[in-house]
Amino acid sequence: MKELDQASGLNIKSMIGEIATLFNAGKGTNFIYNITFPSNTHFDMEAFNRETYNAKEGKITARIVRLEKEYGATIKFSGVQSPKFYQNLLMIDMGMPEVLGEMLLAKYRHKLNTVRRCVEKLNETNPLHFNLSLGQPFYEYKIKRFLQDSAMGMTSEAIWTGVYDATGGQIIVKDSGDIVCYHIYEQNRFLNYLLDSTYFEQPATSEDASHPGHVRPNAKKDFNYGWVYAEGGQYWLKLNLQVRMRDLSAK
Repeated sequence: MKELDQASGLNIKSMIGEIATLFNAGKGTNFIYNITFPSNTHFDMEAFNRETYNAKEGKITARIVRLEKEYGATIKFSGVQSPKFYQNLLMIDMGMPEVLGEMLLAKYRHKLNTVRRCVEKLNETNPLHFNLSLGQPFYEYKIKRFLQDSAMGMTSEAIWTGVYDATGGQIIVKDSGDIVCYHIYEQNRFLNYLLDSTYFEQPATSEDASHPGHVRPNAKKDFNYGWVYAEGGQYWLKLNLQVRMRDLSAK
């Protein structure tokens, strides 16, 4: 393996043991959403966060669904917490922040995990109002570019210039030990593999179970997302982005 890697300059993502993370989470990978309510709506934020904390469908899903269905609220993507990560996304595609923002929202709203299922849902709902009448796969194409650049070295906090760490292609080692190698000339096959073998992970929210809607004291990973909070006279929600690989042979 080492000789092959050194000779070819291939990027290796191992799936032996713990499934590999394609894109790591951090506080800066929070996507921020503005929540607006119909006029004269009474909303008790503290009670809302507390009542939804132990929801069977998951607290984040419960919060999004209740906001939209019970309160008639509108949840709209506003921005990315890390300015550097936002710039990296713009380097990939000017519409990438909005596409990922809608995908994260769809993940929790419809309880979807795999990236492909989220793409399919966005094709159905078309929240960004692309002209899909000509059969152009806007959402799929854009998310594949994000997955490819993540696999090739793009992170949230290092400046991304579009220069790939892997010069020859990519090797993925399955849990069985089988090696899947995609050369750069097989890019379409590689991109389809990434789309089929990735899912959105839910990192720890850092929420305090004793005081839902507040950060847990001394949280080891202070991602700080997933609850409704107030700032500047408005209500907001953060969703965190992390993408993991899954072994397709286990299906």
